[in-house]
Amino acid sequence: MNHINQPRRRFLRSTGTLVAASALGPFALKANAAGTCSGQVVVGTWGGDYQRLLQQNIDSLVTPSGDVVTYSVGSALARQTTMRAEAHGRRSTMDVALLPNLANVIPQFRRSYAVPHIFSALVLVYDTDRVRTRPDGLAALLDPQFKGKIGLVDDQYDYLTLAGALASGGQVSDLALGQKYLRALREASPRVYPSVDALASALKSGEIVVTVTWKARTLQWKKAGLAVDYVFPKEGALPATFEAAVTAGSKSTACAFPYLNAMIDPRSQRAFAESMGYAPTITNADLPPSLQQAVGFSGKELERIVPVDFAMLMKHKTEMLDFWNKDFRAGL
Repeated sequence: MNHINQPRRRFLRSTGTLVAASALGPFALKANAAGTCSGQVVVGTWGGDYQRLLQQNIDSLVTPSGDVVTYSVGSALARQTTMRAEAHGRRSTMDVALLPNLANVIPQFRRSYAVPHIFSALVLVYDTDRVRTRPDGLAALLDPQFKGKIGLVDDQYDYLTLAGALASGGQVSDLALGQKYLRALREASPRVYPSVDALASALKSGEIVVTVTWKARTLQWKKAGLAVDYVFPKEGALPATFEAAVTAGSKSTACAFPYLNAMIDPRSQRAFAESMGYAPTITNADLPPSLQQAVGFSGKELERIVPVDFAMLMKHKTEMLDFWNKDFRAGL
C-alpha cells in the first residue's frame, strides 16, 4: 500500500482533505498584447458545469478591473494540442509577486508552473435505486449484472488504466496489468462519454447504473437530486489536482495572473466546494464544518490514496491513448 508521509497525513486529517499529486491542469490561460494587459484573457477549458462556475465565481473577481474573460472550449487532448502548437507544450513559471493568494496554498500543492485550483479522488459511483449490491472496487464492474450499464469518460483513459492495475491487485505503475483489466472491462460493453457532464445525463436516464469519476461530482449530483452514492475503492483511489497555468507562448502575463489569483481566493474556493464538492487547495477557505466533512476524506481513506507517478504517466501517455482508441474503444 502507498502511504502518505506522517506530517502531511496529520495535517490533512485535521483539515478533512486529501493528498493529490500534480496533474496537467484543466485549462491554460493565454494573455494577449505585449508588455501590458490589453484587457482580455483567454481561458481554455472543457466547458459544462465547470465553465459555468468559473464564469459565476472567478469572472466577478476579475472583471471589475476591466479585464474581459473569453473561454475556449475543447477536450483535454485538444487543449494540449493547442498549447503545444503555440508554445511547444511549455508553461511559464509563476510570478509570486502577482499572486498574493499563493501564500495560502497548502504546501503539498504548490508548483513552480501552476496554480492548484481544486482537488478530489477517483471513486466508484452507482445508482442507489437500480444497484442492489453496493460495489466495493473496480473489479466489481466485471460482474455480468453491469454489462451494458457502465459509463466511462473518454478523457480519463490514463487514470482508468492506472485504476485498472490497482483493481487487479498490482502496482499503479503496472500499465500492462491495467490494460489487461481494460480488455476484460471491454467485454462488459461499457459506454464511453465525451465528458463527466454527459455521465450525469446517462445516470439520470438509467442508460448506465455505475461509473468511475471524481468524488466531488457525486456530491454535486446528489445535491441536484440524482439517486447516486460513491464508494471509495477497496484497492485505493487515485487523487487528482486540477491546476491552471499560463502558456509560455503568451505575449503578456499581465492579464492572466489576476485570474489565477482569483482562483485561489477564499471566496471562489468556498463557492466551488459548495457547488461542485471539490476540496479547497488553500488553508484559509474557512469552510463550514459540515461542508468540510462532505468534501474531505476520512483518515482511513487518506491511508488508501495512491500517488500517481506523473513522469511515468506522461512518458507513456501516447501509448495509453493508442491502446484506448484502438484496442478498447474501437467498436464500442
